[in-house]
Amino acid sequence: MAAAIVSHHKDADEILFKTYLDPIDPADEPLVARVAEISDEAQSGLWRWLEECPSSWIEALGLGSVGIQIPTLPPQADAIRDVREQGAVRVRHWLRTYRRWLKTLNRSEERSLVIGTLALRGHLVSADHMASAHTDESPIPLLAHPDDLLTRLQIHENDLYGHQKTCTTTRGAAVLIAPTGSGKTEAALLWACAQADGTRPVPRLFYTLPYQASMNAMYDRLNERAFPSQVGLEHSRSTLALYRRWLDEDYTPQQAARAARWGKNLARLNYFPVRVLSPYQILKAPYQLKGYEALLSDFFDAAFILDEVHAYEANRLAIILGTVKYLSEQFGAQFFVMSATLPGLLQARLAQALGEHVSIRATPELFARFRRHTLRLMDGDLLTDRWLARIAQTAETGQSVLVCCNTVKRTQQVYGEMQHRLQGRAEVVLLHGRFNGKDRLDKEKIVRAATGSQSSERKPIVLVATQVIEVSLDIDLDVIYTDPAPLEALIQRFGRINRRRLKECAAVCVFTEPADGQGIYEDDLVPAALTVLVKNADQMIDEERISDWLDEVYQGAIAERWNQAYQQAYDEFEDICLRTLRAFNSNKQLEEDFYKAFDSVEILPACLESAYRQLVEDEPLEASQLLVPLRWGQFCRLRTEGKVCKAKPDWPWVVEAAYNSEFGLRL
Repeated sequence: MAAAIVSHHKDADEILFKTYLDPIDPADEPLVARVAEISDEAQSGLWRWLEECPSSWIEALGLGSVGIQIPTLPPQADAIRDVREQGAVRVRHWLRTYRRWLKTLNRSEERSLVIGTLALRGHLVSADHMASAHTDESPIPLLAHPDDLLTRLQIHENDLYGHQKTCTTTRGAAVLIAPTGSGKTEAALLWACAQADGTRPVPRLFYTLPYQASMNAMYDRLNERAFPSQVGLEHSRSTLALYRRWLDEDYTPQQAARAARWGKNLARLNYFPVRVLSPYQILKAPYQLKGYEALLSDFFDAAFILDEVHAYEANRLAIILGTVKYLSEQFGAQFFVMSATLPGLLQARLAQALGEHVSIRATPELFARFRRHTLRLMDGDLLTDRWLARIAQTAETGQSVLVCCNTVKRTQQVYGEMQHRLQGRAEVVLLHGRFNGKDRLDKEKIVRAATGSQSSERKPIVLVATQVIEVSLDIDLDVIYTDPAPLEALIQRFGRINRRRLKECAAVCVFTEPADGQGIYEDDLVPAALTVLVKNADQMIDEERISDWLDEVYQGAIAERWNQAYQQAYDEFEDICLRTLRAFNSNKQLEEDFYKAFDSVEILPACLESAYRQLVEDEPLEASQLLVPLRWGQFCRLRTEGKVCKAKPDWPWVVEAAYNSEFGLRL
């Protein structure tokens, strides 16, 4: 307990070796001056506080039943004299004791000590930060019973699919495989509520997704009915996403900025019972970024929903599932994994991470009802003239068309062609990851309005996009033309077509070129997917057979490489992060490794530098809307080419590259 109190503001190394370094000569003791700063009046107040308040706390919090007692204090005058005469000596004694105890902790493998100290410091830091922020009392989680959730969602129990009903009674870890559009999100939320223990609700729900667009959409969805006013949003641009939402509520820019920052801070303070975030926010804990103990303490007995785990490559998935296993075994966390597509080798790794779990699968009858796509293979590259003409002709018939490319550059080329060929006869929207925050959120809003399954403003558009549309976006278009890609990615793209099943069958058109990975995917995954698709061309897709299709792909050399990459990343993560995870010291080296591995670099296009300069002092959040995310590798290449500089030390990197709100950043 003393260690937690000593370290509630600073890590152990900073306390012991910087702020309060043990002097060689006692005459140089820095604590003497610090203790002398405490006035007798302040000491008197502290003494009265400890004398008068603890008994009330013990009674109010029921701590007496677990043996909590406050020791008898010396008389006030004696206590003040002791602090004045011996305060520095006693503090130094406890700092030395703290240092010796830390050595014991860092060598210990005793679970109760390792996990107990992580929780202890985490809870103390969280309590201190929330008190300092003057937050309201934390909301009571609405995660108590599936029936209550159904009432809020306005869904009758008789209208549930079989897999959804199963989730209302499933306790513990579970894996769900069900068709896209069959209510997997509702099933997952019902499972989360089913984890409640009697009258005690689930303390926390973490809903993870791979892409910011899907996180933003899920935040809105959960806030609307499922858990109103109980949802936090956490990703690298969440403040900006919240800011835009408050602007839409007719807040002034200043009011919206304050509300957005407050919402972001509350999420960081673990205030909200429900949080929508990327798995990488969770990985800050095992990578021991500052505040990691508070994160871990919030994971105790929590429910986690992992949506679309297929979206992560093998090495990242290994780190995510390594964390899943650790939190499940050490913190009592429960996990729900769901996808429309899970190859056998991925299911095996999930079983290793989850341990004992329930497998839930939609019925064959439901899979049959959700047949809604006819597979068409298109010979060649969609960027050839005849296929671009075909796509434009489809748009002119009044259909909503999705064109999905594997790279930003290809989407920009297709978008330019569609604008030229359609000449305003159909609205064309470009969506990819290289727009700044303002333009990206504007485009997401247009897409949701025009194509959202529940939107009242639906209209035909041509949406040209990268993989950002693959995951958990509730959009519904009429036809897709897509680059070839790994099979699981294609299945997710198909899920944005005929989602409401208003047509008996809709075409999903896959081109045969380029047949390599285009620098995005492993080169052999695309030909393997095409081999499977050739066998099933011109037929309706039976989603129940998708897992079998995936197993055809993930065999032989592909499976061997995937398993090798997974195991190597898993072993390294376990050795470097999990086995070294101890309280009281964040890890600067692991923090650097984390940001290089999982975080993008936000850059400022040179053409927006003057606009940024005008905004950054008075409206910094508006200024941040001008920044564009780049993958670390792309940033390093540009820096090597001499296209990156800094206008000011505290500014973002400025990149010499063309940018406009229509095409985004052009590299």
